[in-house]
Amino acid sequence: MNQAVTENQAVTEYRQSLATLELERRDLLLRDRRWNLIRTAFFLAAVVLLTLGYFLNKNPLLVTIGWSAAVAFLVAVTLHEKLRDRLQALRMRRSVLRRLLARVDRNWDRLPLWEPKLAAAGDAQQTGEAFTGDPVAVADDLDVFGRGSLFQLVSMASLGPGLRRLADWLIGPAIQDTATRRHEASRLLVPLRDWRIDFYTHARRTAASTADPDHFLNWITSPSWLARHRALAIWSVVSSMLVPVLLFLLVIGLYSAAGGGAVAESALGEDGLAAEDGLTADSLVRWLAGAIGAIFGINLLISTFMLGDVHDIFASALSGRGDVDGYRQMFALTEALPDTDGELIRRAKATLADPVDGAGVAMRSLGKIAVAASIKQSGGLFLIYLLLQMGGLWDLHVLRRLERWQSDNADQAANWFAALGELEAAASLAALADENPDWVSPVWVEPEQVRTEPSGETPPAAAQRLLAAKQLGHPLLPANDRVCNDVSVGPQGTLLLVTGSNMSGKSTLLRSIGLNVLLAGAGGPVCAKAFSLPDIELATSIRVRDNLGEGVSFYMAELKSLARVVRHAEAIDRRRLSEKPRPTTTLLYLLDEILQGTNSRERQIAVAHVLRHLIDRGAIGAISTHDLELADDPVLQSIAQTVHFRETITHHPDGRDEMTFDYRMRQGVSPTTNALRLLEVVGLGTPESV
Repeated sequence: MNQAVTENQAVTEYRQSLATLELERRDLLLRDRRWNLIRTAFFLAAVVLLTLGYFLNKNPLLVTIGWSAAVAFLVAVTLHEKLRDRLQALRMRRSVLRRLLARVDRNWDRLPLWEPKLAAAGDAQQTGEAFTGDPVAVADDLDVFGRGSLFQLVSMASLGPGLRRLADWLIGPAIQDTATRRHEASRLLVPLRDWRIDFYTHARRTAASTADPDHFLNWITSPSWLARHRALAIWSVVSSMLVPVLLFLLVIGLYSAAGGGAVAESALGEDGLAAEDGLTADSLVRWLAGAIGAIFGINLLISTFMLGDVHDIFASALSGRGDVDGYRQMFALTEALPDTDGELIRRAKATLADPVDGAGVAMRSLGKIAVAASIKQSGGLFLIYLLLQMGGLWDLHVLRRLERWQSDNADQAANWFAALGELEAAASLAALADENPDWVSPVWVEPEQVRTEPSGETPPAAAQRLLAAKQLGHPLLPANDRVCNDVSVGPQGTLLLVTGSNMSGKSTLLRSIGLNVLLAGAGGPVCAKAFSLPDIELATSIRVRDNLGEGVSFYMAELKSLARVVRHAEAIDRRRLSEKPRPTTTLLYLLDEILQGTNSRERQIAVAHVLRHLIDRGAIGAISTHDLELADDPVLQSIAQTVHFRETITHHPDGRDEMTFDYRMRQGVSPTTNALRLLEVVGLGTPESV
């Protein structure tokens, strides 16, 4: 009973928080409608009263009330914007909670899709790099990316650095040193559920803007815009100084034209020189107004036709004040993390939350610049922005401050987002662990340096590499549909041979092994009651396809797929023999129904040859087959631990037979096949009835 409560605690809290948010959102929507009516009423009142007061009745009282309504309209706009900011924040948090629940419910259609650009094995070979496997094939065979994938299950990342880092962790080798650091960080974040939801929300908010970290990093390493447009930079300073002076003189001119007396005359020209030269107060006013209008017109043209790049820079670096604030709050959240000896969290705190020169300090400074840049997006301040822009190119003054900030922080920005990406990846793994408290932490074994000799002799037990799991399950399946089995792969010199009829669960078992190895390597929990493994690199041949366009038959596609696995094993073996200190990585291969594209006798010979080659290279692995002749091959029997899945046929009184599967793994070779039975299930009859 306690276990059931613990298992559902995170999900229950998600649903409760979502219900509370929905009530608050409905209340804010009602208030939003009221504020729309209020600001509309103030706006219309201001227009009507000012029109009546100035043009029809010439009534000072109506003018006063009209301007009061205009001021009230600007105040209402400002207050309404704050309410809408809160409403937008609620929408983002609701989106995050729905995403968390969609992962738990395996509702794949409601989860975002994102796939990285993976380098295939051939790409590494063409560049002369050491062969390290084919992540594209592994990702395809094991459903690591795409709809209904491991990445969709694990990921709560929204920003580019976090998405890429999590993808690297999931598709990379399972190495104890790196996996342990990641696992330690994710376990630290498991109890911090509210912190993680805040973190996910700010990341979601930032990703929805144009101020994505990828755009931000592209900008911060780019050359200065003002340095390449010196004439505009100088004109922005000159015009911002000229306009106040000209406005001051214009006020004096207007005062003089209205009969301001000796004070105005003395301001226009000592001893009346201006008047003697034919410069009257009225002509001066017209000249000054024309000069100001010319500057406004020039700056308007510059803003319209020459500052497009500046607006793009603002979109990348600042977007809106709220977007920069999203960065700042993500960085500031690291300050709330507990102090720990864990390397990943400690490094993230040092980089992002240092009180002197951390990212949070820099983002607070950037936030002040963002406030200055965002006045054009504020309904209440837009008119002020328009005057500042036409009078002195306000955007270029903001850009000048922004480029000083860029110069001061360009060297550190990449480190900020690298640390942020690691933190976002660890927080994703923490959600998976929090939602699945019955999943376990992997245990890493450290075998001695060994290599199985071609003679087939196995190393001593203390040196054997072995993957062992109790109640191993497929992590992508819902808990109610998941059937778990005890599984072991290895030691070196042996393999796991999985037999059984069609649809009985053989491929699912192979994918369960592979996906949990990837989870262990990423630093996450594994879907099992116990799970131990050595350092592993993974190679698979499960989802093989022919290619008629390239003239590749199904059999040739199978051979190419197996060749990748063999080359990977050979590369690991070469590293083990040549590098010092010798690496402890073991190749784990997963091969599903291999070499189906040839006849049975040749298949047995070819399969035995490939498997012997893999065993001689020190690899461990599992293969599946429904070919009972292959399972009876003496060579395979000598090296294989054989297990099987089976089906159950239920005979109904109406003469109909029903085939069911329990997906339980049993020892030994499968005693049955079901190909002919399946003919009847799909309505094709049996060979005897044809």
